[in-house]
Amino acid sequence: MSTVADVPRGSVVPALSRAEGWQLVSHPILLTGLVFALLGCASFVRAFVAGTAVSWDEDGWMASVGVLMLGIFTMVATNHSALRDRREHTVEQHAMLPVLPPARTSGLLAATLWPAGIAAVLVVALAALGAAKGLAPDSVELIHLAERVVSILLLGAIGIALAAWAPSPFVAPVVAWFIFFMTPGEAPAAWHSLVPWETMNSTGLATWHLMYLAGLTAAFAVLALARTSRPRALIVPAIASMTLIAVSGVALFDGACPSVGRCLF
Repeated sequence: MSTVADVPRGSVVPALSRAEGWQLVSHPILLTGLVFALLGCASFVRAFVAGTAVSWDEDGWMASVGVLMLGIFTMVATNHSALRDRREHTVEQHAMLPVLPPARTSGLLAATLWPAGIAAVLVVALAALGAAKGLAPDSVELIHLAERVVSILLLGAIGIALAAWAPSPFVAPVVAWFIFFMTPGEAPAAWHSLVPWETMNSTGLATWHLMYLAGLTAAFAVLALARTSRPRALIVPAIASMTLIAVSGVALFDGACPSVGRCLF
């Protein structure tokens, strides 16, 4: 009989991520999000076919919203997958397997690379189409496209963290509803730069915002693992993610509002 120590840990997480990834991308909830993403991208393509004046600001926003919708549905789908044991009453059975719960959570977190990969293919195709039509995205727009891909990973990690700490099938849809309608308002304020779905107008601020999203993704992944992992094993990644969030957050605040004043709020 094999024991936990006998399990080749290096191969467990990739195997789990492949199995979970295939189930995730074929999940009806995620497929619904993919439909929204394709519709958003189709509107951008339609603008080119129509031969009208096309710009990333005026015509690319629908594609951006479509990919964001894919991320929101990814969050609900990952939450649904993470709650599979509770839903099917197999918690005790899986607890007896040689694969530890942190490995299963890591496999599900890695599985979010699958929908993120789909989003990456879509945004690369749009960027290539724009370049072929003489509308190559500039550096800021390229970072915005990268942010949409990272947002898939962030929302997927949020869905798994919600399953770990608020194990109810009703929580993720409520959070998804909140995210969809979360808008910072029209009056500019520095705190708007900390909204994950906000876009920055300069290359420097957009780069910091991308790093901010990466820090949030790592933080929620650590939060998801913290439910079943040893706290000591998560000290370094927790400190690293919080440091990245703090540094990038300060840089965003400083760039969005150089002087302390009303523009903060």
